[in-house]
Amino acid sequence: MRWSASTRGLLVVAGVALVLAACASDKGPAEQAVKAVEDVLGISRTEAARYVPEQVKAVEDGLAALKASLQKGDYKAVLAAAPDLTAKARGLNDAAAAKKKELDAKAAELTKTWESLSGGLPKMVDAIRSRVDILSKAKQLPPALSKATVDEAKAGLNGLDQTWADAETAFRAGKLEDAVAKANTVKTKAAEIMTKLGMPVPAAAAS
Repeated sequence: MRWSASTRGLLVVAGVALVLAACASDKGPAEQAVKAVEDVLGISRTEAARYVPEQVKAVEDGLAALKASLQKGDYKAVLAAAPDLTAKARGLNDAAAAKKKELDAKAAELTKTWESLSGGLPKMVDAIRSRVDILSKAKQLPPALSKATVDEAKAGLNGLDQTWADAETAFRAGKLEDAVAKANTVKTKAAEIMTKLGMPVPAAAAS
C-alpha cells in the first residue's frame, strides 16, 4: 500500500508525538528518582563522610551523572541507574557503622598496648639513668665495660627522653598509632642500651 505524502507526514508527526509522550511520562519518575537519591544521601552524608569518604564520593559522582542525564532529558538512563545508586546511598549508614566499629576496636587495642608500654618504659629509662650515673662516677669500670660504652649509653638517654616525650604528646593528641610506634622505639633502644651495660632486660621489653 502506498501512502500519500500528506499521510506519511501525519504518521511521522504521530510517531514523534508518541515518543515525546513516552518521554514526558518518564520525566516525573526520573525527577523523583533523583530526589530519592538526594534525600537518602542527605541523611547519610555527614556520618558516612567521616568513616567511608570514598564511598560517599562514589555516590555523589553517581548522583551528578544522574542529574546530567536528567538535564539532557535522558530519563530512561536516569531510571535505569537510579535503583542501584539509591541502594548504595542507603548502604552508607551500614558501611559507616562497620568502619566505626573497626576503628573503635583498633583504638581500644592501641590504648591497651600504650598502657602496657607506659607502665614499664619510664622505669626502664630511670634504671638506665641510674646505672649510667653510677658508672660515670665510678673510679674503675667493670671489666666488660668501656668508657666509650658508658658515654654512648649516656648519649642514648637523651634520645630516649625525647622520643618518650614525643610519644606522650602524640598520645595526648589522640594519635594512638604514632604514640605506640614511638613507645616501641623507646623499648627497643632501651633494651639495646641495657644489654650493652650488662643490665637485665625485662621480659616484656625483650619480646
